[in-house]
Amino acid sequence: METAAGRYGPVAGVRGGAGPAPSAVPDRPGGRRAAPHGTGRRAGGHGPGGRRGHAACVRGRFRLSEVPGVTVGPVSGAGSAAVAATAAYRALGSAGLGHLGGRLELRTTGSAPRSSDLARAARRAVAAALAGPQRG
Repeated sequence: METAAGRYGPVAGVRGGAGPAPSAVPDRPGGRRAAPHGTGRRAGGHGPGGRRGHAACVRGRFRLSEVPGVTVGPVSGAGSAAVAATAAYRALGSAGLGHLGGRLELRTTGSAPRSSDLARAARRAVAAALAGPQRG
């Protein structure tokens, strides 16, 4: 096996001095490299803003019915139920089932959920209900 002298010493298996292996970078703990500039990501792997651990987790369940309209179970936050119901109704409409309705139940953990979190959970709950086995 050939070796090449990199910036931090010889590196096994590299031709032409291409530099150290990613695990051999001594200036970062654990050999992690910093994210390139302009990617919008931090070195820890979190997106812009670096939200970590304190974000709300929203889980939803949707039960289909033949009665038009979407009802929403209790959700913390003012106006949250309207956002979730609208997202669920739009998801039904985009699937070609706007004439149907159902009941949406949302559970949250963590901090207060953002409207986008509720809308995403509602859309995913409708998609899961439509993809699941039909019960007669």
